[in-house]
Amino acid sequence: MKKLSFLAASLVSVCAFSQVQDAMSYQAVIRNSSNELVKNQNVGMRFSILKGSATGTVVYSETQTQTTNANGLITVKIGAGNLVSGSYATINWGADTYFIKIETDPNGSTNYTVTGTSQLLSVPYALYAKNSGSSTPGPTGATGATGATGFGVTGATGATGPTGATGIGVTGATGAIGFGVTGATGATGPTGATGIGVTGPTGATGAIGFGVTGATGATGPTGATGIGVTGATGAIGFGVTGATGATGATGIGVTGATGATGSTGATGAQGDTGNTGAGFANGTGAAQIYLTASSAPYAAQNPVSVNGDVTINTSGTASIGNSKVTTDKINDGAVSIAKLSATGTKDSTTYLRGDGTWSAPSSSGAVLAVSATNTASQILPPGSTTAPAETAVSFNAYGTPGTGSFNGTTFTVTVAGVYLITAHTLVPTSAQNINARPIVYINGSATVYGVVAGGTVNWAASTNNTGMISYANYFPAGTTIAIYASNQNTGTSSLSTNGTTRLTIIKL
Repeated sequence: MKKLSFLAASLVSVCAFSQVQDAMSYQAVIRNSSNELVKNQNVGMRFSILKGSATGTVVYSETQTQTTNANGLITVKIGAGNLVSGSYATINWGADTYFIKIETDPNGSTNYTVTGTSQLLSVPYALYAKNSGSSTPGPTGATGATGATGFGVTGATGATGPTGATGIGVTGATGAIGFGVTGATGATGPTGATGIGVTGPTGATGAIGFGVTGATGATGPTGATGIGVTGATGAIGFGVTGATGATGATGIGVTGATGATGSTGATGAQGDTGNTGAGFANGTGAAQIYLTASSAPYAAQNPVSVNGDVTINTSGTASIGNSKVTTDKINDGAVSIAKLSATGTKDSTTYLRGDGTWSAPSSSGAVLAVSATNTASQILPPGSTTAPAETAVSFNAYGTPGTGSFNGTTFTVTVAGVYLITAHTLVPTSAQNINARPIVYINGSATVYGVVAGGTVNWAASTNNTGMISYANYFPAGTTIAIYASNQNTGTSSLSTNGTTRLTIIKL
């Protein structure tokens, strides 16, 4: 956002009365923060009349939006704007001193910046004279202060100098020096009202573009016995610098004719043969290369040997070292199926197994890995609710395993995949509850615990406890699976021998 900054030298104003009325004339030249004139543009302004001091009470405030002319000049009438607060007509000019605060926004909005605050001297006091109500002349007022010296305006650009004669360039004459014209002296102010001699209004401002000397305040008429008011200070003139006179045109000289070409001189003697260049230095070993410098002129450096992941031999053949191509150096999907070394037939109907062979999926999808039951007596040792005894369950009746090996206690996966494990344990004799909870052990560690139900409500009278567990997961080749039974009672328990204690493992 452009920050606005107004200096005292950037704003010149005139406050005057053409006649006694409820308004003050105000003129200013508006410049932006770069000291450039704000031309032909709306400018937002706020005027405030302060009583007693430059920070005194605001007795009147108004806003106006006016347009500057081509020279950045703006003219307003204070007292005729949009009222913000107070009443201009009721200000008692003779009761106190007053100051005027001026705020501007060169962008025509209401983001005002304080341009300055100054004391009102005698101009507004014509309003007091207007309302004084007497025609008796007062004593002669003091002589008004001399108006400020106007600024001279540089005159118009001098005429272009005449063109020089042929062959000799003559510089054009320098433009005439501009001069400022002094404006006419303002008319003598009217006779002041009874008691107060009021200085007449300041003379009109000279035309824009000429430096006008501010008019000297006229001598106040003789008023009645009272107080003579000092005449208003003349408005500060302002001058605009004229454009620099143009430089006279350069004369044009005529170039003489070209002289005839001289004869060719005799051929000079042949110069000496130059010294032999340094050339490349010898290397320090075989299969070395030259590298250029890292900065201009990029001259060849000493020879270096190629090492690292890539080497080069004396014939210039480059090769990748052993074990140099790692996983991090291969893009995902960069290795095609044809590059995989595997046995079997690879096509759209086969898949690559974990053992490095291509295999066709089974037609049924699921494969029975093992189905086993128990017919031998198995005793579960005693335990407790805080330290239950966990015992591996043995199965003595089972067929040939489908996708692994089974020794009656532990199943070992040979084909990686998703397996569903289901186990059932049953205690046929009367004993305490929770004495045959099934547990799935994976690679020798308890992984999943099953649920048990006790009593004879939903079971045969000879049944005391039954446990169930079902667990599915992906297992890589080499995974071991076993079923354990947990006894939380202080006495021993035995598993059923009629085939109801059972294990089933299916490869999905």
